[in-house]
Amino acid sequence: MTNINTAKSDSADVLIVGGGIIGCLTAYYLSQRELSTIVIEADGIASGASGTSAGWLTPYSHENDPAMLALSPATLRLHAELSETLPALTGIDHGYRPGPYLRCAVTEAGVAELREFQSQRASEGVPMEWLSGEEARSLSPWITAEIIGSLRSDNEPTLDSYRLTISALQAAEMGGARVISGKVIGLISSSEGVASGVWLEDGSEVYGGAVVIAMGPWSGEAAAWLDHSVPVTPQRGELVYLAPPGDSEGPQLEAGLNIVEHGSSILRKRLSDTIVAASRECVGFDRSTTSAARDKLLINAARLSSRVETAHISGQTACLRPISADGRAYVGRVPGWDDVFLATGHSGEGIHYGPVTGAAIAGLIVDGASEYDIEPLSPARAGATIV
Repeated sequence: MTNINTAKSDSADVLIVGGGIIGCLTAYYLSQRELSTIVIEADGIASGASGTSAGWLTPYSHENDPAMLALSPATLRLHAELSETLPALTGIDHGYRPGPYLRCAVTEAGVAELREFQSQRASEGVPMEWLSGEEARSLSPWITAEIIGSLRSDNEPTLDSYRLTISALQAAEMGGARVISGKVIGLISSSEGVASGVWLEDGSEVYGGAVVIAMGPWSGEAAAWLDHSVPVTPQRGELVYLAPPGDSEGPQLEAGLNIVEHGSSILRKRLSDTIVAASRECVGFDRSTTSAARDKLLINAARLSSRVETAHISGQTACLRPISADGRAYVGRVPGWDDVFLATGHSGEGIHYGPVTGAAIAGLIVDGASEYDIEPLSPARAGATIV
């Protein structure tokens, strides 16, 4: 169990504002470099999108930004490593599951879109196999007759994002990381451009040699502290949970499925119910679930699997994704500051890019440079105007 520290003042080498996947993996990688960290979280570890994500490791769910896609092979390698190292350290199985994923089309227009997608991925060195509708149904008899073509990918695993986040934090704690419960409201500056700590809403002061802002959709609040724009806004995403794959009423899928015409996906999970994902709603910070999103997701999913209509609905969740202004995450040093870093704005791909982001930030802090090409993700592109 995570030990929550509520002292009025404290200190560490690095302060991490935000206890989601980005913050916890950053703490983990810093602990591997023998730096002490304090994770400061307002609502609870993995209480936001990291706790209710679909847990699909794909770079193709949002903007397909080239700078982000270039980091995908590295983050997938890191995920594969974490699937072994974290359970060995913490005893927590986070449900990492490689396996086939099919992007399906039900119209000729959808087929054309998938063929173009296949060509783009091939140009990046990511081959995907074309399957006819019949070949797709050979993977599972429950894939509907509506499917007329699909692309098969074998390197888009799934996992349990909550378990991964908790495991990363526990591994970091084994290396000396601590957690403080509280809401950060500003930076303590020892001199111009040098942060020596943060202020908390309850009057606490926490001191550190560097500060990492990983506040997800709330990262925009930091613009006022930094005198630098952080254009990140929330997007609600709702998921529906169906009966487990082994249940007689479940979708009984041997592969994850997506319908390209509508974007809905069915994701098989190893440790939890099957997930139907996901809505995209611009409703501010409202995390309510809605019947409208549920019904739309299930209608679209029923075009993929004939078992959806008879499956038992076991739950529904909503989370807020951090959407950047240009579809590209902000990862790196904040202009005008020697020791303040942003790690936010990953849209719906924070779980996917969590490892490479955490490792990159750790490299910047410890070595002054990252082994990964994060220059295109620099917060400098956001400019100095507060939004």
